[in-house]
Amino acid sequence: MSPQPDQHYGPKLRGFTIVELMIVIAVIIVLLSIVIVAVNAATRTAQSANTLTLMNSMKQALVRFKADIGYYPPVLGRIADPVDRLRELFEPPDPDPPASYQVRIQTWWSSAAMAEYLLGYGEGRDDGYGYVDSGETPTLGIRDPGPDGVWGAVTNPSPPPGDGSLEARNPPLDGKVYGPYLELKDERLIAGVMYPGGTLQTYFPGDAVPGGLSFEDLPKAIVDYWGQPIRYFRQVYRSGDIRSVYRSLDPNVPTPTLADVFVLRPFDLKPGSAIDGIADNNPDIPGGDSSTTHALRTAEFALLSAGPDRALNQDVRRDEDEFNKDNIVELGP
Repeated sequence: MSPQPDQHYGPKLRGFTIVELMIVIAVIIVLLSIVIVAVNAATRTAQSANTLTLMNSMKQALVRFKADIGYYPPVLGRIADPVDRLRELFEPPDPDPPASYQVRIQTWWSSAAMAEYLLGYGEGRDDGYGYVDSGETPTLGIRDPGPDGVWGAVTNPSPPPGDGSLEARNPPLDGKVYGPYLELKDERLIAGVMYPGGTLQTYFPGDAVPGGLSFEDLPKAIVDYWGQPIRYFRQVYRSGDIRSVYRSLDPNVPTPTLADVFVLRPFDLKPGSAIDGIADNNPDIPGGDSSTTHALRTAEFALLSAGPDRALNQDVRRDEDEFNKDNIVELGP
């Protein structure tokens, strides 16, 4: 019997070569990279939009605060120790002499004022209402801060009136409860803040806080959608008269405005839109420049987010590392 030829049951199978596998893997990696970039861009866009919405709500809340109290919230301090001094009144810099003012105005802002005044975070000693042992409900809200903007400092004989010190302030005040002026549906928009060594630090529930403190012990700040405190700036007023706006009576001392704060200035300006501010070409300020805007000159307050990169340089407008390029600024009213 002659040998039978090989029988085949279907097409002959062939595996991928190493080169083909590498090409497929490379294509998958490229596609994943495109997807990741697109997702990150979409996330960043959503975070920016949400932060803008939050800051706009804060702006409206500030307008309502002024309608009730008669002035915008003061700037609160940023002193490292004790942490409660972050709630103290931070007196505005004196525009005279101009050289000193030009440096100090760059740092006159607050991270704690918005949670303190718009929401009422803190005990009754801090906001005149909602003292933890008083049983007042709801705990958020404020009493009228009085003519100097800080609770208990006017009638407190020690320290002297207007000092703003937290120690030995009056107990919770009587009278009408104002606010809260802002509704935050996301608890992640509140952080505890400290300012050790001149660097602002934020802490959220569950974080380890140095110095044996807890999240509850810290002054609070409203944060953007990248978890960074939103900074609050306002017009300079004469010391002790928070209802006023500083107007220079000396022709040699320019009237200060928010146009002098470098970090608020737009990174890019339209041709012909730049104007000069007080702090122009000052050798004491690194990178001083003369570009600011009419909007900043007329604004009564400003809110600032450091943006997606979570970093900024408060001493210049156009920094070499472009930290300030993605800053988000909301002017009011």
